[in-house]
Amino acid sequence: MNELLELSLRGSIAAGIVWLLDRALARTMAASGRRAWWALVPLAFLISIPLPVLSPHAVTLLAPWSRPSNAAAAMPPSTGTAPASFHIVSILFALWIAGVAIYLLVVALQTRTAIQKWSRLRLSTDPALLELLEDCKAEAGITAPIGLVVSDAIAMPAIMGWLRPRILLPEGTTAKLKRDQLRAVLLHELAHFRGLDVPLNWLFTLARAVHWFNPVVHFAARGWSIFREEAADEAALRTMGGASADDYGETLLVALRPAHGPAAPFGALAIGESIHHLKRRLLMINQYPNRSRRRFGAVLILVLLVAGIVVRPVRADDADPKQAAVAAIQTWLTEMDQGHYDQSWTDAAPSFQKAITSDKWVEVSNAVRAQLGKCTVRKLASSVEQTEVPSPTGTAKGDFVIAQYDSSFENLKYAMETVCFEKTADGAWKASGYYIKPRP
Repeated sequence: MNELLELSLRGSIAAGIVWLLDRALARTMAASGRRAWWALVPLAFLISIPLPVLSPHAVTLLAPWSRPSNAAAAMPPSTGTAPASFHIVSILFALWIAGVAIYLLVVALQTRTAIQKWSRLRLSTDPALLELLEDCKAEAGITAPIGLVVSDAIAMPAIMGWLRPRILLPEGTTAKLKRDQLRAVLLHELAHFRGLDVPLNWLFTLARAVHWFNPVVHFAARGWSIFREEAADEAALRTMGGASADDYGETLLVALRPAHGPAAPFGALAIGESIHHLKRRLLMINQYPNRSRRRFGAVLILVLLVAGIVVRPVRADDADPKQAAVAAIQTWLTEMDQGHYDQSWTDAAPSFQKAITSDKWVEVSNAVRAQLGKCTVRKLASSVEQTEVPSPTGTAKGDFVIAQYDSSFENLKYAMETVCFEKTADGAWKASGYYIKPRP
C-alpha cells in the first residue's frame, strides 16, 4: 500500500506541474511540445524508476540490493495474534482491489459493447471520400491503413481504435461540409492518430483504474482530453499551411452544429465537447499564428520533468527500509526452515534475547516445528513500517517492519505467519517477534 500511495502522490505532483506549465506557456508554445509533457502524467501514476545517486558514501549504494549477512536466522513459532495495523491494511487493500476490479470490469463491458456495435458497420466505399482521406494521410505523413465509416449513429467526427483505426463521420455533417472543410476534419482526426492520443487515452484509463480513489488522476485525464483537442487543432492548421484560422474555426462550428444524439463510442476521441471549452479552442485557433514551435525549450522541460517526477533517487540512507527488512526476514525464515534454531537466537535482536533463553528457544522451536512439519509454501501478503509495537513489558518504540505471510505446512495447510523485525543500534535488521496461527 505504501508503494501505491507513493505513486499516487508522485502522479498528483506531476499532474499539477504539467497543468501549471501548460497554462503558463499555452499562449506562446505550440502544442507539439506540450503534448509530450502530458504523456508523463499517466506514467508518473504508474511507473517509478529507482536511480542510484552518487555521494561521498558511494560504497554503501549497494546496500538496498544486498542481502544482510547478519539476518541468516529464524525464530520458532509461538501462539499470538497479528497486530491491528495488519487488519487495517488488509481491509484497505481489499477495498482497493475491489475498486480496480469494478473499474476495469466497467471498461471491459463498455469496450466490448462498442466493438460489437461498430464492427458491424461497413467501411465507406465512396471514391471521393477515400481519395480525400488518402490525400490527407499523405499530407500528415501517415502510411498505416485507416478505415472510414459514415453513419447517422455518430453525432460528431471521431477516431476509434489504434491497431485497426477508423475515422467516424456523421452522415448529415459529411453531406453539408465542403471538400476543404472535410479535409480539415480528417486532418484533425489524423492528428490524434499521429500524436498517439488513442493509446495515451488507454494509458490514462489504466492510471484511473489503479488510482480510482485519487480525484487528481480523474482531473488530469479530463484536462488532457481538452488539451488533446487543442493539439489536434494546431496540428491540422500546421498541415493545412495556407488555410486561415478563421476558416478552420468556421469548419469546427459547422462540424459540431448538428452534434446531438448518441455520444461517441467508448474509447473513441470525439472532436466535440462543452460550449465553454469550444470557446477556448476557438480563441486558441485565433492565436495560432502568434505561437512558436520552441522545440529546444519543450525538450528541455520534458527532460527536467522526467528527471524530477518519474525517476526516483535511491540512496543507502533514505532507501525504503522495508526492502532491506523483508530481505532479512526471508533469509531468516529460510534458516528457520532448515532448523538452525540456536543460531536464530544468536542473530535475534537484544530485546528478544532478553525475553527468552537460548535453550528454551531451541526447545520450543523443535516442539512446534515437529508438529507443523515442513513448510511447503510461503508468500508475502503485506509489510508495514511502525515506530512502536506491543511487547510483554509495554509498548516498544523504534523502527520496526512487520511482514505477514500466507504459508502452508505439511500438517497445517493454511497458516498465517507474522514476523516483526527491528532496526538495532548498529543499523542491522534483526528479529524481535514471530507469531503463527491457522489462517481462516
